[in-house]
Parts: sequence; C-alpha cells; structure tokens
Amino acid sequence: MRYRIGMKFAQETSPTAKLVTRYGADGLWIGNEHHTASVIVTPTTVTPWAARSVADLTTEDLDAVLAMGVELILLATGLEQQFPAPALMYHAMARRVGIEVMNLGGAARTYNVLVGDGRPVALAVLLG
Repeated sequence: MRYRIGMKFAQETSPTAKLVTRYGADGLWIGNEHHTASVIVTPTTVTPWAARSVADLTTEDLDAVLAMGVELILLATGLEQQFPAPALMYHAMARRVGIEVMNLGGAARTYNVLVGDGRPVALAVLLG
C-alpha cells in the first residue's frame, strides 16, 4: 500500500492588493506605479508621506502611519538600515503597534509576504 503525504503551499493574495513589484536606488514600484517620494503602503492604499529621512522623522510622521489601523509598521529607511530615535520606536510600541526597521529591500520583501498572509501591515518608505 502506498501513501502520499504532503501539502501544497500557495500564496493567495487579493488581486487588488498593493504589492511591491520592484525597488531600487531610483524608487519603489507598487504594481506599475513608480514612486520617488516617501509613501505609506497598506494592502489597500498607497498614500504620500511627508517624512523624508530618519534624522527628520517625528511622532507626527508616525501618527500618519498609526492612523491606518495596522498591527505592524515596516519602516524602510532607504538602501541602508538606519534606526530612528528610541523615543519614536516607543511612540509606536506604546500604542501596541510593532515597528521593524529595515533597509528598503528587506522591508519590501517582508511586506509582500505579510500581505500574502493577510496581516494588517504598513510599509512606511522613506525616499528623500
């Protein structure tokens, strides 16, 4: 007697989900849209973001992301990972929202995976 044991995995994502299709030194592509200025991306929206750099990041900038009702913020700090002031990290965590700081590539890939898993996530991309 033969037994076949296995499980097929397939990522199911809404066909209208906002996913990163490309990124690089010249910006970020969500679907076919090219962005060269900072944006906040959720599975359903792409919103311009006033923030431009980690050094200039304020609690008001984070509040724009927190207002989107997500559980996790992936903060993309450009081609190099740069950490914001600890007070800004605490600002998000005190509101029970996780914040992960990554370079653009890592944040984009992680965002796409989490959207595929149906997670309420925001990709906050600093493009100055």
